[in-house]
Amino acid sequence: MAWQDRVKAGAYISAQGNRIEFEFEDVSLGFNLRGSAYEFPDAEGTLVQRTGNSSRRYPLRIFFSGDDHDLRANDFEDLLRVQGVGRLEHPFYGTIEVVPFGDVGRRDDLKSAGNQTVFEVTFWATIDTVYPASQDDPGSKVLSALGEYGQAAANWFLESTNLSGTGEQAQLKGTYTALQNSVVAGLSTIADATDSVRDEFQSIDDSINASIDLLIRDPLTLASQTIALIEVPSRAAATITDRLSAYRDLARIITEGDDAIQQPGFSPQPSNDFHTRDLYVSTYVAGAVRAVVNNEFLTRPDALGAADFLLDFMEETTNWRDDNYTSLGETETGAQYQQLQEAVAIAAGFLVEISFSLKQERSMILTRGRTPVDLCAELYGEVDDVLDFFSESNNLSWQEHLEINRGRRIVYYV
Repeated sequence: MAWQDRVKAGAYISAQGNRIEFEFEDVSLGFNLRGSAYEFPDAEGTLVQRTGNSSRRYPLRIFFSGDDHDLRANDFEDLLRVQGVGRLEHPFYGTIEVVPFGDVGRRDDLKSAGNQTVFEVTFWATIDTVYPASQDDPGSKVLSALGEYGQAAANWFLESTNLSGTGEQAQLKGTYTALQNSVVAGLSTIADATDSVRDEFQSIDDSINASIDLLIRDPLTLASQTIALIEVPSRAAATITDRLSAYRDLARIITEGDDAIQQPGFSPQPSNDFHTRDLYVSTYVAGAVRAVVNNEFLTRPDALGAADFLLDFMEETTNWRDDNYTSLGETETGAQYQQLQEAVAIAAGFLVEISFSLKQERSMILTRGRTPVDLCAELYGEVDDVLDFFSESNNLSWQEHLEINRGRRIVYYV
């Protein structure tokens, strides 16, 4: 049988069982091979450790044509919005359990092609359960993984630092004090949004400052106090955007600074400095994960944006850590980092799942001047409870609180 005979009709079946066939053109798929690559300064070659594969992704350009193309396109769009796992009858790669995920583009070629609608959509192959090997509440699973991370990270800090001499202790104190000061500068505004969080944040900071000389000689307790200090502001009432940005900005001060990659030397200082910075950067990621768990998302773009943020943040941190381990010629056990990766993965999966039940973003171009009040009444059916949300989501200026001019693009969520 020639390959042409193995090309089948393309169709998508939603979780509700509705099926629509579609036309297609060239097809492709993609997936990630996960793992780490280690290079050593005193040996040839690279050690590659594979840790698994991601699911396959199937990007498709889908066509509907004919007199009723617009109606079938509308039905297909409705199928993409259905929550849950569907089935893709791929024209070349078989039938796969999938979830349509990410940006979806629709183009109606009313003039250039005539009687044609084109979709750009990516289907992600998915496993049967959202949270692998567990049916527990995802929030509890994330918090459990973060708790295990905290214990493992503190133990790893104890094992990986060399503080046997007063010189090493003095050098670490300088590095640690600078990092702690940056935490206070970067997270105080976030913590101030909630009185109880502010008081707890200040109390931990005061405790560390009062006993820093003793803590330097007790790395396990020092690391535990550090983790607690960094994670407390994740529970504050500041916006999720502000909390996530604060954690990433603090991490980037370390990972993108002039001394981001430590160079080996004749003393333990470069290694001690890296492991101290690693404790902070990794816990910034943990703080971001806690912030997501402690947040109530209202719209699909917000939830998906937070999932993308966590995955990108984790990737940035992983690359920075790998570069430092390579530079210093050290080998990592990965015990503490595995728990952090698990927390990020579960949290991201949870955000993707709940996004299907959240409000979706729509937009419109105003054909005449309107006020926020009458737009809220028209789009949401109410005013008082949504006016502030409408203003924030559209970034209205002071003038626009009185009247929004013709031609302005407005977004709303349904």
